[in-house]
Amino acid sequence: MTQLPQETINLVLSGLMGMFGGLFTIPINAIFTRWLKRDELLLQHRLDLIARKRELLLEHQLEMKGRAKDHELAEIKMAITRLEKSINNE
Repeated sequence: MTQLPQETINLVLSGLMGMFGGLFTIPINAIFTRWLKRDELLLQHRLDLIARKRELLLEHQLEMKGRAKDHELAEIKMAITRLEKSINNE
């Protein structure tokens, strides 16, 4: 049996080390990537909830401003009708 040249042995060992390294690091990388993706989805869900709550708050604020303006308009109309009545009575 002849001995393989040093370059061939180095090439075979490098290939084996790469293969075993890949078999070791690929599952770790997959677990880490899945963990990061889960956290990303969780944070995105929280951001969506916050955005929805802010949107509802803004809608509520606009509605309250509209009601306040309606109330002010009703008060102004009542004041005008009282003035008209007081002018007509004189």
